[in-house]
Amino acid sequence: MRILSRDRATNMTQTPLYHQVYNELKERIEAGRYDPRAALPSEAKLGDEFGVSSITVRRALRELALDGIVERRQGIGSFVVEPGRTVVVGMSSFTSDVASGRLRIVRTLLADESVPAVAEMAEKLEVQAGSMLRHLVRLDCEGGAPLSVDEVLIPPALAQGITPRMAASPVFLHLWQKQSGRHLVRTHYDIRVETASEDDRRLLQIDGDVPLLVTGELIHTAEGRPALWIVTRYRGDRSRLAGTVTLVQRQTRRGTVGE
Repeated sequence: MRILSRDRATNMTQTPLYHQVYNELKERIEAGRYDPRAALPSEAKLGDEFGVSSITVRRALRELALDGIVERRQGIGSFVVEPGRTVVVGMSSFTSDVASGRLRIVRTLLADESVPAVAEMAEKLEVQAGSMLRHLVRLDCEGGAPLSVDEVLIPPALAQGITPRMAASPVFLHLWQKQSGRHLVRTHYDIRVETASEDDRRLLQIDGDVPLLVTGELIHTAEGRPALWIVTRYRGDRSRLAGTVTLVQRQTRRGTVGE
């Protein structure tokens, strides 16, 4: 049975079906018909109620997830996101945000192993190709739900003294600097959007149509040496990235320029 009235449906003939479903569910959520964290009816039940296909329902739910209104958990269902629960991750302030309690991160160490440096990683970290690197894989949860999964690669000379407890700490970079006596002063970022792999979907509890925000960070010490390469894959349906950039003056062949 369609939930749209005849008049309303007539007025919305130019609106795609999936967007009609999107609008109706969004109105229900905003009106409080579904409580925060409550599960929405299944795709099959919504399809029957709206009189549309499961593909149409799935697309509407995907749009709601991309707008941070619902959270889709692979194999479980769709849940109403608490107001304000889209997580803003400070790219230049993550550690201080965790230390201050603004971010409630619980980190789990999934892997700690040695892997050979492929050519690309060897070039980034300025080591010989094939030399062994310390490889950490961690899962970050915020507010009880998966937020991101990251991978860290560190040359062995710099990885000495990193204990599993340190590797699993949300303030890992602070602890690493304190333990090693080195200071991290510069980070080069590479930011892109990717489709989630099967492992990402499983770890982050998302469906395949939820995109990932992916950051690559090449972090340098005060001596100018690359120390860590960190790739973090954030859930695109509940993450926003923010950062602060310090503008500097540089000398070029065309004179002094600001950037």
